[in-house]
Amino acid sequence: MSVSREEVRRIAELARLRLTEAEAEALGRDLNDILEYMDTLSSVSLDEAEVPDPAQGRAPERGPGERQPDPMAAPPSRYAPDFRDGFFVVPSPPSLGTEGEPPSRA
Repeated sequence: MSVSREEVRRIAELARLRLTEAEAEALGRDLNDILEYMDTLSSVSLDEAEVPDPAQGRAPERGPGERQPDPMAAPPSRYAPDFRDGFFVVPSPPSLGTEGEPPSRA
């Protein structure tokens, strides 16, 4: 299957694109390349042995009684310079002023 020049013009018209002759020709080549690639993909046949197993790459499941790793071995407060009531505390942006000082209105 290939896309003709008239089909490229019609597609461009439907998409409300104004194409020069060079752009229409390039678009036609690109569309034909895509269609050729799709034909190639559709002709590929996979045997059962070649089908990838989605379970591969996963960590093995742990048996009963095995200890699970702690995702939070160290609390975030250990790494934060200022951590209060479960939140990271960051300094105010200069445009907002400092505590007790109203924001500047430049």
